[in-house]
Amino acid sequence: MSQEKTSERLMCLLGNWQGTGEGNFPTIDSFRYREELHFENDLGPFHYEQRTWLIDGEDKPVEASHWESGFLIVLEDGRIRMSNAQSGGRVEVLEGFATYGDVPGELVLELTSIAEAGDARMIATRRHIRLSGESLDYEMGMHTDQTQERLPHLSARLKRV
Repeated sequence: MSQEKTSERLMCLLGNWQGTGEGNFPTIDSFRYREELHFENDLGPFHYEQRTWLIDGEDKPVEASHWESGFLIVLEDGRIRMSNAQSGGRVEVLEGFATYGDVPGELVLELTSIAEAGDARMIATRRHIRLSGESLDYEMGMHTDQTQERLPHLSARLKRV
């Protein structure tokens, strides 16, 4: 797919998204979080910023948890490169594709890490993002030095606000 066509597909991400998610992994306690995600496209590449807060049983934020900022850059061959810096000092670069899903108008991004730095435990990550109408769902998996393979870590459902 061309660079231009992929860029057009990504335009539906623009704006503000909010929702909740869950996290788990064999080496940590499970948790729930509230998330705010913002995509913009003012300078050419798509910029995003993600912030999360741990929440209590009533979905009220109790503690800042994660802050991530980065870019989605559409390469000449239509692949997408995501680069980001995270609040814990980790940086990563992922690559993948945007495709249409099974439902008309549904956009799916599959991104797999090609470079990780700033966290010696991290071996690889993968992100699956599905946008359908006004809902954005994602799953993030990771492979660390404590696991034999990539395992699910985060899942969230966000709504456009």
